[in-house]
Amino acid sequence: MEKTLSIIKPDAVERNLIGQIVSIF
Repeated sequence: MEKTLSIIKPDAVERNLIGQIVSIF
């Protein structure tokens, strides 16, 4: 799934990862 998401919307994946990291801290 990660590969598919990165191919479909890499920007969205990066934003989601950043959001998750910020939410953790």
